[in-house]
Amino acid sequence: MHVAVAQLDLTVGALDANARRLLEAHHSACRVGARVTLTPELSLTGFPPQDLLLRRAFLDDCAQRLQALAAQVDRGVLLVGFPETDGAHCYNAVALLRRGKVRQVYRKQVLREEEKRYFEKGGSRDAVSGVFEESGTRFALLCGDDLVKSGSVKAALEAGAQCGLIVDAHAYQMDDEVAYPAWLSARAKTLRLPLIVAQHVGGQDTQVFMGMSMAVTSTGVCAQQLPAWHEALALVRVKHGEPEVRSNQTQEASEYHVYQALVTALRDYVRKNDFPGVVMGLSGGVDSALVLALAVDALGSHRVRTFMLPSPYTSAMSLEDAETMARKLGVAHHSIALAPLMEAVTKTLTPWCDDALGALTAQNVQARLRALLLMGLSNQHNWLLLAGGNKSEAAVGYSTLYGDMAGGFAPLKDVTKARVYRLAHYRNTLGRIIPERILTRAPSAELAHGQVDQDTLPPYETLDAIIESYVERGEDAAVLLEQGISRKHLKETLQRLAVSEYKRRQAVPGPRITACAFGEDWRYPMTSKWRETLEKPERIKGSKTQKRKKGKS
Repeated sequence: MHVAVAQLDLTVGALDANARRLLEAHHSACRVGARVTLTPELSLTGFPPQDLLLRRAFLDDCAQRLQALAAQVDRGVLLVGFPETDGAHCYNAVALLRRGKVRQVYRKQVLREEEKRYFEKGGSRDAVSGVFEESGTRFALLCGDDLVKSGSVKAALEAGAQCGLIVDAHAYQMDDEVAYPAWLSARAKTLRLPLIVAQHVGGQDTQVFMGMSMAVTSTGVCAQQLPAWHEALALVRVKHGEPEVRSNQTQEASEYHVYQALVTALRDYVRKNDFPGVVMGLSGGVDSALVLALAVDALGSHRVRTFMLPSPYTSAMSLEDAETMARKLGVAHHSIALAPLMEAVTKTLTPWCDDALGALTAQNVQARLRALLLMGLSNQHNWLLLAGGNKSEAAVGYSTLYGDMAGGFAPLKDVTKARVYRLAHYRNTLGRIIPERILTRAPSAELAHGQVDQDTLPPYETLDAIIESYVERGEDAAVLLEQGISRKHLKETLQRLAVSEYKRRQAVPGPRITACAFGEDWRYPMTSKWRETLEKPERIKGSKTQKRKKGKS
């Protein structure tokens, strides 16, 4: 028999549209001989629905839409993820639709911490209720996290399950293209149970889903793998519970997957929020160059507009490189001089600033005037304003509130400066669109004569090493000293990291691609006097450093 895996890009809250897409996928699968169609976790609602799950009206709409969908399933089995409520509790559930009705419901048994806000966990009897037979094979319905604990699968195996059908929603983190298949294969081998997994694909707010749904044999062999970053409907041939090995794995470079994650997140944020296009400031620097490349790859050049907003400190090189790149990509590019506005604001503020604006004040005025113009264009034309800030800048507050931090979406929010350069070089391997000078010149905000970032920041390779160790992996500061990071740079960076939290709380949303993204996983107080010692701490017996965990949110 054949199981169809529907890897779909669904939209949170679009219940009617999602139901239509699920039914279309099922009908397509049935036409090519599938007996069962497997869809992702909470496929009816889109993932993650978050606090929509706290609304009774939303849950009622889901229940009605599920019944209406079931009535249209006239052949085969369609498996749909949905929020089930019994009046008092809500469950992350999977419905088995067959012959016009909801025939069985399975409730997820292992909940992540963030899910406990919305769901109660199912019990061992729910595992049995998720076992069903089709064409002589006994399948067990499961959710991805149920595989973490072997005990949650035990009841299904005791009920005679020969193959696990897994609904999942695994949000992308860097290197998942290697780590996730390896983990799934190891779990199948440990459980001695073949697994077929349906994943979401596409962007939803700050999360992005890679797809790469899989079928794995009970010995841990990858039998089939759907493509990353694209919707797909694939048939998995199952014989005596085991999926037939028809491996079509791809081994793309890590930069490919990170780049596609950013493109996917941007494309879906624009599409799902009905923006006609995007607008951005093009500075001639590497960050805005990469954002422009991402925007054109996501949306096409006709939906991207760029503006150069030169001040008296903008170099001729920046003007030339920005214009060259815009021309290569075929985007509409314009220039608005900032000097008249700077003069007007300076004249207005000077009497209130001891007859002279301070250097930092003058620099921030420039950044905020640029934001004023770009936000005006965004408002006028309903274009989404893209912010160009990166994770390295956000970590140490090297940004201007209501200036370069302004916008509607920040594609590089979780991307360190070193990774920005790697992605820019990677994009040039697909076609040299980023001028070489942008990649080789010293980074500068160009808010003052001769300014470069390293006037006030550690070298980016040092700063990024601190971020990746201290923020993303949750390691102690002492570990960085052992790795050769200078005490001076480490102390300065940790101080700036602590005092810049108030800026990050107001930052533009952007895609999460690491284990610890600012605004998603980093939850430190804005007001705090604690600073970590740079000496190796003596551990209290039984204590350990809390490492960052890979997860769905």
